[in-house]
Amino acid sequence: MFKKNNLVKELHLLEEEIKILEIKRSRSQASLIEALISKRDPDEADMQFFRTYSAEIEIKREQLQKITAQLEKML
Repeated sequence: MFKKNNLVKELHLLEEEIKILEIKRSRSQASLIEALISKRDPDEADMQFFRTYSAEIEIKREQLQKITAQLEKML
């Protein structure tokens, strides 16, 4: 039961972290879209932020899937 509770807590933490990262990524995404609409080169920093946040989100989602699978085995 203790392990299940820890997994549930970790699951919720990962979900919150993903939400925060998606908000941060959307800011850089908006800047990139604005650059495309304005027909100018996007800022290198915005591109790097977007890539970094996207990679972090993917890692968190993989962790989320693993924890979900572990929880399903316990049920």
